[in-house]
Amino acid sequence: MLTVAILAAAGRGGYGDFIAGLLIGAGIGFLLGPAARSWLIHREWAEASRRARLTDEVLARMEEDAHQDLDRHDNRRTQRPWRP
Repeated sequence: MLTVAILAAAGRGGYGDFIAGLLIGAGIGFLLGPAARSWLIHREWAEASRRARLTDEVLARMEEDAHQDLDRHDNRRTQRPWRP
């Protein structure tokens, strides 16, 4: 009821469209604001999870390579030098 009175009063001076747009925009903003925030949070969480998985994979590969290098190095020590 109060909103109608404000719009009617503002309409006399030519500001009715402005006030109506302002109220509609504020209402949409209040409705869509939480949805947009939760969507952004979910998107950031998914990106962080993906990066964490990539880091875990890289560390696992580095450990594998380190073990292979140690095995190769140990094999070189046990071999006899080549003699013609």
